[in-house]
Amino acid sequence: MSNPARAEIEDLQGMVDLASLVFKSEMGKIFPVLFSQENVENMTIVKEKGRPVSMIGLLPREISFFGHRMKVGLIGSVCTHPDYRGKNYGAVTLAKAEEHAIDIGLSLLIISGGRGLYQRFGAVRPPGTKRILVKPGRTASMREAKISDIGKILDLYRMKPLRYIRNFTDFEKTFSTGYAEARKAKTYLSEKAYITVVEREDNHYVIEYGGGSKDVISLTRGYIEKLGLKGCIIVAERHFKAEESLPIEFPGTAKIISKRSFLDQMEGYFTEIMPSEDYDRFVETVERLSLAEFNQEVFCCSKFKGLPLSLPNYGFDYI
Repeated sequence: MSNPARAEIEDLQGMVDLASLVFKSEMGKIFPVLFSQENVENMTIVKEKGRPVSMIGLLPREISFFGHRMKVGLIGSVCTHPDYRGKNYGAVTLAKAEEHAIDIGLSLLIISGGRGLYQRFGAVRPPGTKRILVKPGRTASMREAKISDIGKILDLYRMKPLRYIRNFTDFEKTFSTGYAEARKAKTYLSEKAYITVVEREDNHYVIEYGGGSKDVISLTRGYIEKLGLKGCIIVAERHFKAEESLPIEFPGTAKIISKRSFLDQMEGYFTEIMPSEDYDRFVETVERLSLAEFNQEVFCCSKFKGLPLSLPNYGFDYI
């Protein structure tokens, strides 16, 4: 069995071809930041006969938790060529990608999926989000966003207390694809909000938004009116204010890969919401836990304030 290794520039087209074959999509077009020369060193591959046959896509990012930053790695485009399956390439490549993520200071991996491979790897389901059904009502004036609106979109996005930190140039590349969460998407603007909408088999979904809750709902109603729909669903974080909502499962899994990095990066968040004696007790508890137990504590069940920890919606950050 060949050993996994970090990809090099000459492997880039082979990775695009492999992912496009497996996912039956133009992956280089849909994910230009992931499949870029600047990011290639973060990709982990197995090569056979000089070409990639298995890969783990990794894109380093940061999340802002109410102003406190945590370094994370987005994992996606995980695939193996059909001719090379059954060789355990997925598991060994994922383990190698984790080593690299720890080396570059990441504390958390967020994986777009919930396959058995990820569960065996130790990833868990973070708390989910809200599903808000919006029906026709009072609307806001709106227009479809253009590439020249990126600055305004990012201004509205930065108002969110829980979000991915975005680089303007990278976001411009992603927005220009016309895709979000691997689906064709359109973004609409009002004076005070924006929404990004995708169409799925059962409904239309707002998968990203910026602005106040009332303004986002008014804009969504404008979208409903424009298309003559009976309704539209907003996939919202827990901080979004709405009269009625239903829980919806987080669309991926997550794994803290370094307790020390996680505590160092999130100390400000926890000390802001916990009295000092509670924080000291939290740290003492963490030191006794295995990494698997710590992931359960952070994402699944905990008696400490501020936990379990929610993650932001993917939106344009999906890979």
